[in-house]
Amino acid sequence: MDDAELLRRELRAAREELVRKRTDPADDPVASASQLPLMPERDDEFLRLALMSIDDLETHIDRLERDLDDLEHGIERPDD
Repeated sequence: MDDAELLRRELRAAREELVRKRTDPADDPVASASQLPLMPERDDEFLRLALMSIDDLETHIDRLERDLDDLEHGIERPDD
């Protein structure tokens, strides 16, 4: 698997986690933390995303999108 595919997979997982958090009526971090072992639908590789806040996930998604764009289209350097 190449770097772009890895970034796409993590981006997809981060977006799914963001949707889960936004639609979860119990915005209680204690409740969600206690359910971490009971999350069969989550990819174990990206389980750490479940520990992020909504703001952190949004920032992480922005970074992943930027990294993927840079990887696919090259990095524009300010001195060029």
